[in-house]
Amino acid sequence: MGPRVPQSPPRAPAEPEPAAPRAPAPSAGRDYWDSVALQLSRRRSFRVALSILTLLYGLAIFAPLLASDRPYRLVAIDRGRHEQARLGLGQLGRSALDALEAGAPGAPGGFDSKARLAGLAARVRELSEHAPPAFDRELEALLGRFAAALSAPPAPPSLGALRADLERLLAELAAAPPAAAAVPGRGATGTASPAHPGGAGLQLEPYRRYPILEILSPTSLFLMGLWLSAASFPLWNRLWNRRLGGEPLRRRRARWAKAAVLVAPGLLLAAVFAAVAPGPASPFDSAPYKRGLTDGSLVPLEPPWLPPLPTGYAELHPEESFRPPTFLASSWVDEQGRALDPARRPRTDGPSGLVPPSTPVEVRYGEAQANAPHRHLLGTDELGRDLLVRLLWGARVSLSVGIFSALLLTAIGVALGALAGYLGGGVDLALMRLVEILQSIPAFFLILAALSFTDRSALPPMLAIVLVMALVRWTAVARLVRGEFLRLKQQEFVLAARALGFSGLRIAVLHILPNAMGPVLVSAAFSVATGILTESAVSFLGLGVKHPEASWGSLINESKSPEHWWVQVFPGLLIFLTVTCYNLVGDALRDALDPKARRW
Repeated sequence: MGPRVPQSPPRAPAEPEPAAPRAPAPSAGRDYWDSVALQLSRRRSFRVALSILTLLYGLAIFAPLLASDRPYRLVAIDRGRHEQARLGLGQLGRSALDALEAGAPGAPGGFDSKARLAGLAARVRELSEHAPPAFDRELEALLGRFAAALSAPPAPPSLGALRADLERLLAELAAAPPAAAAVPGRGATGTASPAHPGGAGLQLEPYRRYPILEILSPTSLFLMGLWLSAASFPLWNRLWNRRLGGEPLRRRRARWAKAAVLVAPGLLLAAVFAAVAPGPASPFDSAPYKRGLTDGSLVPLEPPWLPPLPTGYAELHPEESFRPPTFLASSWVDEQGRALDPARRPRTDGPSGLVPPSTPVEVRYGEAQANAPHRHLLGTDELGRDLLVRLLWGARVSLSVGIFSALLLTAIGVALGALAGYLGGGVDLALMRLVEILQSIPAFFLILAALSFTDRSALPPMLAIVLVMALVRWTAVARLVRGEFLRLKQQEFVLAARALGFSGLRIAVLHILPNAMGPVLVSAAFSVATGILTESAVSFLGLGVKHPEASWGSLINESKSPEHWWVQVFPGLLIFLTVTCYNLVGDALRDALDPKARRW
């Protein structure tokens, strides 16, 4: 036997080395965009900026419901229009009968007969708004007899009977005395009204209208529904995920379903409104309702439902031109309604010594009293238009120009940048030379030059600003997308897609473009802020939105005098706040989309 080899004693098992700290793995159900949303939700500045932007867009979208001179609901009798229709019916009817008796009504069926009959029919329709059903049938029968008489002149006895019936109906219409007063409401008028204004023999029927619908459109209703869905998204999204959340394979399908739920209320409201509502009226036209309620020609039988700010977009108060914010001055007029400021009083004529009468402040129906601290909370402009109302309506223009120009320039930049980056070669060379040419010209001066030669009658200023800004500022987005395509088209997943025989369009749109959208989203957020600033500057220089339409930039241009500081301060603050919020949103998106800075 050979020598024995000594065996070493058994070793103690080595203690495991402590593992290096590792970041927690992402949840199995969380994908790339879920992690981006999680990062954004953890950033306080992003949440605050998004909340402010949501509020600003809500005020702009709901401006027709918040500030308008049209009531939500009105149950009233239009005594002024009724009286004019009665007088018109009498005048036209008597003149037609006189022409028939004189034998000179024109040839049967001629132009004169048709014009007289059309005028009579219009007056009968106006009287039918308040006429009881039985009296309405008598008016229709009278109109039919006039139509038969004008088409074939009857004998004189028939004309005498027709004249007698006309005078009888006119006498019954005139028997209804004017109403005593209006229903109590917010404003200067406020005494009780009879239940039914009218005589004992003829009780006029009130109409029930919803005047606020006159300034709404299907687009406005769609945006209202979309905003309500977006503002309540955190609530219903949490319920959705709790009830219907599933595996990661179902997340893409769930996103499409959420997008459909997001736009469904707006589409439903727009469709219903387009089916039942009349065509929209211009918001620049002052409605007659407040004027009629003030002078008593419009008699409400129920208190009208008025908006929170019962002042029209273009409603004028010339006697209150450049009135400062009322929360700074509690007393602005005296007991006679005249301005206390001596500079606003009429000056004495030197040679004659006469003092022209000053125009007192007119307090219309539904408005606050002349010295109320909330009458014109942010003051008025040169024509006495309420600045707060103009700011709400002007936000629709400024915010729309910013977001639509950003969407359009992003779409143009993505399309051309993807084309240059994916195809390369001569296409890339030509497009990049075009980008360099456009970037060598100052964009703002190019926009000013383009708007100077734009025909405002053919192209609205708002649309012109959007198109010009999109056609000038797409170059930055195109360069970003081109760089991303050049980086991604050599990646393994693109090579695998080519090996599987996928078409170039499918590879570019479905494989490369989604992975290149991170920098594009950041650029789009900053582009909205740039668009708002550009529109404000262009309108301030007088080449953008003009009277009577308003934007934040055009409102600053209403007065350049330091004496009227509120005209420049409040629109400027809104521009600053909006641009700052969009910059904060862009910064948060940039950090959330950066893989090096992401935290799971």
